[in-house]
Amino acid sequence: MFVRTSTILTTVFRALLLVAATCVGQAQVFDFQNSHSPTITLDGLWRFHLGDDPEGTLGWSDPALDDSNWPLLRSDINWREQGFKNYSEFAWYRFKVILPSVRKPLAICIPRLRTSYQIFADGKLIGQSGGMPPHGEYVIDFDHIFPLPLEGRPSGGVLSIAIRVWQIGSFDNAGGGLEGAATMGEMDAVKDLKTQHDRSRFWSIASGNALMSMNLLAAFAGFFLFWMRPADREYLWFAIYELLTGVAHLFTDWQVFHVTGWKGDFLLGQCLASASWLFFLLFVFRILNGRRNWLFWAAIGTVVATLPASVAAIVQWISFDQWLIGRAVYMIPYFACILSLLYRRARQDVPDAQLMLVPVAICYTSWFTLILLIAFSALGQNWVSRDFRWFFELSRWPFPFSFQDVADMLMLLAVLAVLPLRFARSRRDEERLSAEMESARTVQQVLIPNEIPSVPGFEIECVYKPAGHVGGDFFQIIPIAAGGTLIAIGDVSGKGMPAAMTVSLLVGTLRTLAHYTHSPSEILASMNQRMLARGQGGFTTCLVLRIGQDGTLTAANAGHLAPYLQGEELQLENGLPLGLAAESVYPETTFQFPENTQLTLVTDGVVEARARTGELLGFERAAVLSTQPAESMARAAQTFGQEDDITVLTLLRRSPEAQPKALLPVALSGS
Repeated sequence: MFVRTSTILTTVFRALLLVAATCVGQAQVFDFQNSHSPTITLDGLWRFHLGDDPEGTLGWSDPALDDSNWPLLRSDINWREQGFKNYSEFAWYRFKVILPSVRKPLAICIPRLRTSYQIFADGKLIGQSGGMPPHGEYVIDFDHIFPLPLEGRPSGGVLSIAIRVWQIGSFDNAGGGLEGAATMGEMDAVKDLKTQHDRSRFWSIASGNALMSMNLLAAFAGFFLFWMRPADREYLWFAIYELLTGVAHLFTDWQVFHVTGWKGDFLLGQCLASASWLFFLLFVFRILNGRRNWLFWAAIGTVVATLPASVAAIVQWISFDQWLIGRAVYMIPYFACILSLLYRRARQDVPDAQLMLVPVAICYTSWFTLILLIAFSALGQNWVSRDFRWFFELSRWPFPFSFQDVADMLMLLAVLAVLPLRFARSRRDEERLSAEMESARTVQQVLIPNEIPSVPGFEIECVYKPAGHVGGDFFQIIPIAAGGTLIAIGDVSGKGMPAAMTVSLLVGTLRTLAHYTHSPSEILASMNQRMLARGQGGFTTCLVLRIGQDGTLTAANAGHLAPYLQGEELQLENGLPLGLAAESVYPETTFQFPENTQLTLVTDGVVEARARTGELLGFERAAVLSTQPAESMARAAQTFGQEDDITVLTLLRRSPEAQPKALLPVALSGS
């Protein structure tokens, strides 16, 4: 039994030695001559050596070099996964190929290889990708084709290939060396094979291209909506966000099919990503009326911080895996800021937030998971690619797409659904507001007198220039049967239909009271009570004057501007504006209104007219202008810089025997 067992073990050992010898023999020699194919895949074992030629003469490219003591490495897997973790700087690959006897142009195609390299054929440099120290440069390169120089050498024979690799220190945890099988063959066949690989890569990123198309179409829609509604900046922020996201996808496509420098491309990609995140944050805060609190500024700060962190990774102050981990951490405030705002608004039954909350939460959770998985993978955690393969490739039909692609698509569709709904709501609100404004204009046109009543002994002129479609100024001229007139001028806080309704209330009250009393103080007190009883807030300034035929002028003021008599401001006792306090009193002040002098009443739109420099027209200029006709004074204030409603009312007292002028229409014009 012992002899039989010994014989079996001896046989197995010899078989293993034979296999090992065969592997060693084939480790660096590929037979292209007997392949019967225009190309050959170089996916076997290659000789491998860490470090660089100690003499600095590139002697390790010499075909006569004895490399039998170099270890063997799979040529289609990076060296990190074959036991050489956390290694950077130089390394060499070597192998040999038996060439065919038929002389045709040959080439070798090198797949993705980190990070920069030189390739030698029989000791001669035939090409390079990236830059080698002392001018090291990492480029992103796929399927680089190098023609093989066969001139001057006999047909057939053995060709020695050496590849000198330089691994940048920032990527010592991200693999090293080849990341796929190299190919050698006839030049045309190698080019055809590269074309097939390009098509395969294009198909592998089809999901990103589909998203890119939707991003660019969404950007066009956003710009169109902003063109339709320039005041709604949320459409502009959305359009810029989608445009930046689409350009980022387009930039990724460019990197896949062109040789690009890593540093500039990496920084540009981070700039595009950071800018798109910022504009999406502005978009969400705009449509949801978010408060710019500490979390908002923390989100802004962390997004901006990606740029100096990226620069630190480029100059190798930090490693790439440290940058990835840091990125996952400092994006937490950004995700928390947007998700917390969406959650709060969704609980407040805001439809935009309810529509976006779940898709955005899924997308951001997926993004955070993706960043962490990439970081763990960069740290050499191989379980990531094994246990989360479904995350990186959820399906291959109709084209390969990941879980992140689905999450991005859901978020994009949700945001796109918000835009037309928001636009439709805005249109409804505008139509409702337009109807309210039209009603307010109708009310105001009824309340503003079309003609100035005839008052013996006075020439009266009125000019009303609202700042918008509907103003808050009002005035009334009510002749007194015994001679003279009651005049009221005022300014209601607010605009639109609420202001018009307040004016309607006050004018109705004034006209009713005029049948029972001509006391300015009593009239203001009653108007104040009506304002308070209405209970809708706001306030109104108002000045009421009673002018007798003998020129006696009695005035009571509720916070309004004092009138000007022949360019001089009358000194009145002021009460509080109407609608503020029930106990308000309005003392009366009596003056004499001489013949052939002008009394001018204005609203604050005159003195608060503001020039482009920010200068106010002010009381001194208003006093000088008050001696002019009403139309001249109003036009001067409007030209200076109208910001509020402008009302000017002038009374010129004549002798009782003088005939009054014909009825003068009220000058009513817009800004």
